Formats: sequence, structure tokens, C-alpha cells
Amino acid sequence: MTDPRRRRHINAPSAPKKKEASPDSYKMSRPAEGRKEVPKPKPEPSRSEGRQQQGNRSGGQRTGRSQGGRQGGDRRGGRNQQGGRPRQAKPERPKALTGEDWARVIEHDTKEDVVTAMSEKTLGFCRLKVKSGGELLIPSQRLYIGLDSGQRKEVVSILGMARRDRMSNMAKMDMPLVVQMFVEEHAQYFVDEFYNKAGPISLKVHGFELLPDVGKKKASQMVEARNAVGVFASVEELNTACNIDAAELLARRFVSELEDPAMAPRLTELLLPVEV
Repeated sequence: MTDPRRRRHINAPSAPKKKEASPDSYKMSRPAEGRKEVPKPKPEPSRSEGRQQQGNRSGGQRTGRSQGGRQGGDRRGGRNQQGGRPRQAKPERPKALTGEDWARVIEHDTKEDVVTAMSEKTLGFCRLKVKSGGELLIPSQRLYIGLDSGQRKEVVSILGMARRDRMSNMAKMDMPLVVQMFVEEHAQYFVDEFYNKAGPISLKVHGFELLPDVGKKKASQMVEARNAVGVFASVEELNTACNIDAAELLARRFVSELEDPAMAPRLTELLLPVEV
């Protein structure tokens, strides 16, 4: 028998031994360098910088020439020093006031010496610079805004057109009054050109129905009153025969058209300018 305490020796095949690398054959791997930085291209010098550099290299002669050239350009073409487009002077009169000679005061701002006015031919709103220290200009007062500077007694310059939505509350309240006073001063013209000539504008609508508070029945009564006399000789006869205020009704129609540019037909375009 064998002794159980006897060590058994089993010859098991062993794996092949790894070769030890020699110190000379071992090389450390190169660390990652990351993405290489691409050099940015240098900006090309502008024409003005290039010219300036050339002028510096040539002893400053080019600088003197460029300055002289710019000055010459200013004299010839009115260009600014940067070489841009010539500056255009702001026109003294807006296109909307072409042919306008008179305007009526709506509001006078004595602090700023600015008047909000209404032109007589097209009933356009404008802003006028008036002389400082003068008397207060009352609503509907006429001011000359024509091209003859010698006739301008109060107006210094025309600042531009005025928008109704940007007017003061006082100006908005006085504007209908100014329009009515304008119509009353030319009442006979509007009687002859509108009340004596108005007719049907369609198969169902008469021209008198364009006036506020005038319906079909009232328009028929006005037509009958006109046929009875032929034509109205005066605004007083018109008001008595038709029981209306002709100037007020027409002025209210004008104001409505000024407040609503889309309103049509427009009596302001048909009846204006007033030809005295």
C-alpha cells in the first residue's frame, strides 16, 4: 500500500513561457496630441489701409494726395469725407403741399413756436415753424405758406406733414370747427358745385345721401325742394327750404373722409380745391 500522506506528483503539461522583452526592444507609445490647430488666414488689408501703408512708405506723399482728392471730391460732387454718396438736403416743402399757398391754424404751441395747420386746397395737415415771441395765432387764421418768402409774415419754415393720430386732444377738437369755418367762408361755391348739381350716384343711392344723417327720405325732400326753385340762389335759401345746416353737413362729411382715407366716394377730391 501506498502511504496516503505521500505526495502525488502529477506531470501536467505547462504553457509555453512568454519571452521577456529586452530593454532595448521596449518602446513607449506616443501620447495622443489631439487635433492639430489650423492656422487662421491673415485678413487682407482694405484698400484704404493699403493706400495708407503705401503712403507711409512713400514718405507721406500719398496721404497728401488722398486728402486733396477727397477735398476735390467734396467740391465737385458734394461727397462726404468717407467717400459715400452725396448728402441730399431735405426738401423745404413736402410733395403733399405742392401748389399750396395758404393754410389755416388749428393749434399754436407757443412754447415750441410750432403751428399745426390745415392746407386750403387739399385739407392736408402740416406743421409750421413760426416766429418766436409773436402773438397767439387763433384757430382758422390764415397763414401764407407759398414760395414767396417775402409774403411770409409769420411762417419761418415748413417742418413737414402732421398725422391726425399724433395731434393733441385740443387740435383734434378744433379741427372740425376749422373745417366748418372754411366751408362757411366758401358756402356759395359749395352750394353751386354740390347742392345744385348732386344727382344719383347709383340706381339706389343719391349724392345727398353721402351727407351724415341724410337718408333716402330726406334726400328725396331735398331734391323736391330744389326742383321747386330750380337752383338754390344762396345757402340761406337752401337751409330754409331743406331745413338743414348745409355747411355743417358738408363739413362733417369732409372730416369723416379725413379720418378714414378708405372712405369712398370722396367729396374732398370731387369738390376741392375751391375755385373762387
